[in-house]
Amino acid sequence: MEKQNFYDLNFNQLKFFLIEKAGIAENKAKMRTQQFFNAVYKKNIKSFDELTTFDIELRKKIKNLISLDKPKIVDIQKSKDGTIKFLLELKDKRNVETVLIPDKTQSRYTICLSVSVGCYLSCEFCATAQISKKLVRNLSPGEIISQIILCKDYINDWSTQKKITNQVLMGEGSPFLNLDNVKVAIDNSKNKDGLEYGRTRITVSTVGISIKKDNMDAIEWAARELDVYLAWSLHSSIPKHRSELMPINDKYSIDTLIPQLKKYYEKTKLPIFIEWICLEENMTIEHAKELIKIMRKIPSKLNLIEFNPLTNKDFKPASQEKIDKFSKTIQENGFLSLFRRSRGRDINASCGSLANKKSVGNG
Repeated sequence: MEKQNFYDLNFNQLKFFLIEKAGIAENKAKMRTQQFFNAVYKKNIKSFDELTTFDIELRKKIKNLISLDKPKIVDIQKSKDGTIKFLLELKDKRNVETVLIPDKTQSRYTICLSVSVGCYLSCEFCATAQISKKLVRNLSPGEIISQIILCKDYINDWSTQKKITNQVLMGEGSPFLNLDNVKVAIDNSKNKDGLEYGRTRITVSTVGISIKKDNMDAIEWAARELDVYLAWSLHSSIPKHRSELMPINDKYSIDTLIPQLKKYYEKTKLPIFIEWICLEENMTIEHAKELIKIMRKIPSKLNLIEFNPLTNKDFKPASQEKIDKFSKTIQENGFLSLFRRSRGRDINASCGSLANKKSVGNG
């Protein structure tokens, strides 16, 4: 019988598993679940022998039912700027990449998490989409949250003062095409007996997937179930041009998404981060004017992202002069605009550069 992976279960799922499979009494199940979560996510136990809050017989039973298996780190690359990229091997021998991005002091990190092997969205400026051309498979909840555990191990981040202070689900894949598994991973990240990250320390990105989830739009569902920062990969405010950059715009248009994003803010009270790659072609006055119209409808902040050229595309990075002028126009209209310079460019770890070729060829 295949064992249940611990990291694939959120708190309530584990509690019911312990009742149904391990025979733990209902009146003790919550306490046992808290002890289990605390041992794994706080004390970082590596084997059930370390689960000393459980008696020996219960430990033996748990050991036969549950595994603590995680992906393996098979390669590590370090950038001159301190960024660290990890290549992980999954149980089926496929691979994904995870990135640790340091702050200016090199003492705190943001972790960039992947949520799938490959991506079919075909955004023209993204290396992941251009190389994979398809979604091979989604990651399980455990494969998502294990990325954090493995990176915490690598930098010894197990004290009460976190070194990995922020999570962004902006690596390989689209979180909104893997919402159920993303929810479990975020549940365990936010849980006080889990990794204990605050809601404002986690950001989930979306190109704007407007599928239905529990009879509501996915963005509205995410506001209720995830309750973290949302980053909208907009990149162009002109519909025809956005469709050229991001074919998904033909299916889920800007006008369709605006009311949903507004609801997200109303539910969470968290402003939407608008992501904007700085290309020569989208840093025009026309784009700025249309973007301002959008920002007037949604409480939001603009993140301008330095473009990392792709070898097979003719996109040109915007000049610093153009970026400054564009940003100034946004700010003069009362909106916050921040420019994010690329990190880890020398190891292909910067935004839009994660392109794990190895897994794509594995069928």
